[in-house]
Amino acid sequence: MTAAPTPESVIRDHLEICSQLHELLLEENRVMRTTCALPPEELMERKRSFLPLLDASLQRLREINADGHHLGREASAAVMDGRKRLMQLLMLDRENERLLLKASLPPQVKAAFAPVIPGQVARAYQKHAQRPSNIPRA
Repeated sequence: MTAAPTPESVIRDHLEICSQLHELLLEENRVMRTTCALPPEELMERKRSFLPLLDASLQRLREINADGHHLGREASAAVMDGRKRLMQLLMLDRENERLLLKASLPPQVKAAFAPVIPGQVARAYQKHAQRPSNIPRA
């Protein structure tokens, strides 16, 4: 029979999984930013493979929480690091979702939201501007 993992080791393992996931999300972000296309299926499969790992890790965290273990100073600091990492993951995932949506839009919609070239707006208004007849031309 194996000994139950300590709360500190469970938290450390969870932080390691979160760090690996963060690296994967950064890679996904780089791919979508540089190619402006959907990420390759291989990358998506690697993301899917993290789901069982995260589920198991979260279950272990719930177990140590339910057992009412008192966390030491190091474990409490690790929990705070975990919260910070989780916020980073959420923000990065949100940005990746926006990039994914942008990459999956049809070309006509993408063109409508293309960046404006300097002077383009002025030229567009200039075409339709009408000069009052009482103002002399310079």
